[in-house]
Amino acid sequence: MTKSKLFILVMLLGVGIGLVGTQAVAKDITVAYITNGPYTFWTFAHAGCLVAEKELGVKVEFLRPPNAQLEEQKRFIETMLAKGVDGIAISVIDPDNMTPFLNEAAAKVPIVMFDSDAPKSNRAAYLGISNYAAGRMAGKAIKEQLPDGGKFIIAVGRLDAQNAVERRQGIIDELQGKPYADQYPGQMTPAGPNIQCGKWLLLDTRTDGGDESHAKANAEDALVKYPDLNLMIGLWSYSTPAIITAAKDAGKLGKIKIIAFDEEDVVLQGIKDGFVAGTIVQNPYEYGRTTVEVLVKLIKKEDAGIPANKLVDVPGRYIVKDPSQTKITPVVQVDEFWATIKKQLESGQAAEKK
Repeated sequence: MTKSKLFILVMLLGVGIGLVGTQAVAKDITVAYITNGPYTFWTFAHAGCLVAEKELGVKVEFLRPPNAQLEEQKRFIETMLAKGVDGIAISVIDPDNMTPFLNEAAAKVPIVMFDSDAPKSNRAAYLGISNYAAGRMAGKAIKEQLPDGGKFIIAVGRLDAQNAVERRQGIIDELQGKPYADQYPGQMTPAGPNIQCGKWLLLDTRTDGGDESHAKANAEDALVKYPDLNLMIGLWSYSTPAIITAAKDAGKLGKIKIIAFDEEDVVLQGIKDGFVAGTIVQNPYEYGRTTVEVLVKLIKKEDAGIPANKLVDVPGRYIVKDPSQTKITPVVQVDEFWATIKKQLESGQAAEKK
């Protein structure tokens, strides 16, 4: 072989190797997005994920644990890692028991969290509202609805989820008049009956393990057990719909104060109809779109705009029928808010078709 032919062969091999390297770098990115349950709340996050897929040219595996169990989340993560997923986003069900497992996964791929955090884990970021600040907002709503004091019940799926811990503690601290803080101070008031909160008495915190039918049974039992109950507040998306159904069946709809979290249709209609005082909402659409965007930037080793405390704030809002009747901010009128989230769902549907 002549020197000129050898030179050409070496050059061609070099080009071939370069092309293979380019293809490896440009391979499609796939991320896993794991919710904390099958709830309709996550429909909005799914729409955001679909939009992110289209905008960023990536693949999102959207996974909902059918029974809202920690073991289901673990199996999803194991399966996704085995498939070679590039990153994981998760709303953690049980942070204390999940953290060691999450740290093992975080050693392999970037992990970010949304909605419910595992703050002691090696996650790259948490995206969402400060659930403690949202709880303080809910406490202010209770004060507005029961200005002279009263008795109330908290309903939630479980108290081993960080978002539930922080929301509940925010309510208690607000009613007990503790100095305001944006972030969870790190100490939970133990679950138990008859917790005095200034002029307000927390009769009980009812948990249902993520079971929507159990949530309704809890609400029915509370309405019978506590005939002098003044107010019920649901901390998870399905909690307040269960309260509404139970109150309606008991003939107490409109007679008992109701405050909600999240944007279930039945809750928004209840606000319009006047038997739900208001709801504290997150932004699950952005939990989908922005979380995927941040995760993809981490995978590409780009600047994801994560602050030093690793908390990417997605502010909460209070949704009411008449904003002039509350001093809580930020506040949004229910019809305006409903129109916005309908557009979000439509954008997700449009992205899915393309």
